[in-house]
Amino acid sequence: MFVIAAVTMAMIAILSAFNGIEDLVQDLFGTLDADLAAIPLTGETLPNELGEIINSHPGVAHYSAVIESEAVIRGGGTIHICSILGVDSNYGKVSGIDGAIVEGNWGKSFDNEYCVCLGYGIRSEMGLRSDSLEPPLVSLGAPIRGKKLSRHKERDFRTVPALACGTFSINADLDTRYILAPLALTRELFDRADKVSRFEIKVSEGWTGERLAKDERFIQLLGDKVVLRTRADKHKFITQTNRAEKWATFVILSFILIVAAFNILASLTMLLIDKRPDLEVFKALGMQSRDLERTFSIQGLTINILGGTLAALLGIALVLAQNKFGLLTLEGSVVPYYPVRLSAIDVFGTLAVVIGIGGLGSAMMVKFLIRRLTNL
Repeated sequence: MFVIAAVTMAMIAILSAFNGIEDLVQDLFGTLDADLAAIPLTGETLPNELGEIINSHPGVAHYSAVIESEAVIRGGGTIHICSILGVDSNYGKVSGIDGAIVEGNWGKSFDNEYCVCLGYGIRSEMGLRSDSLEPPLVSLGAPIRGKKLSRHKERDFRTVPALACGTFSINADLDTRYILAPLALTRELFDRADKVSRFEIKVSEGWTGERLAKDERFIQLLGDKVVLRTRADKHKFITQTNRAEKWATFVILSFILIVAAFNILASLTMLLIDKRPDLEVFKALGMQSRDLERTFSIQGLTINILGGTLAALLGIALVLAQNKFGLLTLEGSVVPYYPVRLSAIDVFGTLAVVIGIGGLGSAMMVKFLIRRLTNL
C-alpha cells in the first residue's frame, strides 16, 4: 500500500506543477495581450472604422487599437532594433500592462504623445538612465513606406524624436524586444493615419474570449476579412508542448503504478496460497466460489482505495502548502517559488487509474488463483 500511496502522491504533485508552469507561461507572455484580438486575414492592417463596429457588440467591454512594426531606436550612443507597439489610452483596460510598469508613469497617462516605455532589457543594453523628471531623449526610425533603400539610407528612413519616460518588465524575451508608444506617435512613424495592425478586445462580464470568437453575430459584424485570435491561440505552441509533456509524464507514472500494483497482487497470491487449507474447508461447508472471489477481491480493492485516498489527501495538502508557503523556492527566477495549481480532473483521474488498475487487477488475479487452488 505504501508504494501505491507514494506513486499516487507523486502523480498529483507533478501534474499540479505542470498546471502551475502553464499558468506562469500564460502570465509571462500574455501581459501584452487582451482576451481576444481582431487581426487581418490577409495583409498587415485593418481600417480604423472597424473599432466602432467592434464596440457595438454587447460582448465587448473595451477595445484598443494597436499598431505593431519593426523600428530602430537610437540613444545613449547606441542603436537597437526593436518592435514598437503603438497603443491608445484604452490599452491599460484590455491588457495587464499597468502591472508591468516598473519605472515612470507611462501607461496610465497619454498627456505627452512622445513619451515611450522601454522594455527593461532594451534600456539596460542601451545604457539609458532612468529619470522620470528629465527622461532621456531618443529617436525612433522606420523605413518610409513604399520607398526603396538607396545608398543614403538616412533619406529613406522617417525619424521621430521621443522621450524614454518609463520602463516595463515582463520577461527576458519581451523586455529586449518591445517598446510601447502612444498610437499617435506610431501613426506618424509608420504612416498609418487611417489603419491599425489589430484591435485588442476585453470581453464583457459573463463572456469569454473563446465564446466571443465563436459568436456568429460578432463574426458577421466583422466581415470575412477579419480573423479572431484568443490569447490561447497566440501561445498555442507553448501551451500544447506543456500539456503534451504533462500527459506523457502521466502515462509514465501510470506504468510505474502498474508495477506497484503487482506488489499487491503478489501479496494476495501469497495470502491465497497460505489460506489454501481454509479455502478447502469453506468449500466443504458449502461456500460458493463467487463468495470466495468477492472476499479476496474486496480486500485487494480496499488496499488500493485506502492507499489512493490517503495519498491523494497528502498530495493535495502538499500542493496547497507549496501554493501558500512556497516550500520549494526558485532562486534568481521570475517567480519566488515553484508555481503549482491543483486541478480536480488530475486528482480524480489519478484516483481512477489507481483504483482501476489495482481493483481490476486484483479481481482478475483472485478469480484465477481461487479456481486453480480449489479446482473450481
